[in-house]
Amino acid sequence: MARDTDQLAAGLRDYLPRGAGITGVTTLSAGHSNETYLVDGIGEVLRMPPSEEGLLPPYDMARQHAVLSAVANSAPGVPLPPVLELCTDPSVLGDEFFLMGQVPGEAFEYAVPDWLAADPDAGAESVCRQWFDALLALHNMPAGAMPPGERTVQQEAQHWLDVARGAESMPVLVDILEDLAKRPPRTSGAPTPVHGDPKHGNCLWHEGRLTALLDWEMAQISEPLLDLGYVLMFHDQGEASLADAGFALPGWWSADRMIAEWEKGTGRTAIDVARYAVLGQAKVAAIISVGAYLFNSGRIADPRFQAFAGVLPAYVALLEKRAMAAG
Repeated sequence: MARDTDQLAAGLRDYLPRGAGITGVTTLSAGHSNETYLVDGIGEVLRMPPSEEGLLPPYDMARQHAVLSAVANSAPGVPLPPVLELCTDPSVLGDEFFLMGQVPGEAFEYAVPDWLAADPDAGAESVCRQWFDALLALHNMPAGAMPPGERTVQQEAQHWLDVARGAESMPVLVDILEDLAKRPPRTSGAPTPVHGDPKHGNCLWHEGRLTALLDWEMAQISEPLLDLGYVLMFHDQGEASLADAGFALPGWWSADRMIAEWEKGTGRTAIDVARYAVLGQAKVAAIISVGAYLFNSGRIADPRFQAFAGVLPAYVALLEKRAMAAG
């Protein structure tokens, strides 16, 4: 990241009424989009747009703050960090930002943590239960409580088609998204709040307890099956696996169990769910394509984006197989 953490600390000391307690700023995660930092001394987390070109502009800090505030107020079953100040004055730190309270926990995405590996049956069952309870709480939240921002399923498919085309993606990916935009999956009912990236890698865990669901930049009002399909596509990825740690554990919920729990918790039918899983995977493939395009065009030197180009063919091959099976 390009930001100077000493300058961030100095800016926050001047800006915050409690700024005198700040002893420094430590990078937590560059992410693939937004950046997060720990504000040492006061135990808070700073959220900012990417310091260099990112995957999914624009990065609307005010809207992210509004989404988190709305979910905290209207869906208490979704664990979140405390939502603190929003600053829309870029002169303070160089960009808009907001602050959150720090909560204990660690995320896992690429490797199963020791505490879960030691309890692969009941532990995995508990992880899935807590994870889905949070997702169900969001999908049952009143849509009117969310800040504006709504897309239909057709508009969602068209958006990722536009992203894929702009990144000069593989033709088969473009073809699949064109089909999804022309023949969008059917809906389960009225739109609800959706997270947009509800993978288990965006969950924080502390002593087996879900302490926060993070990364809300793609949250909107839409069809909740978009979230369910996104989660389901992590099953059985094989050599195309990106971030499915935990899915092979004996206590981890199967796809059928996830569908059944979602239907029970929402009172909806998971209609066309296989096609929603295809749309979720096509969305990820479009994002991977953007990373590869940014690296190959010399617009960003992040080695993670270089790795995207290597995994993309296998990932799109799996997507094509799933799209053919889904019809």
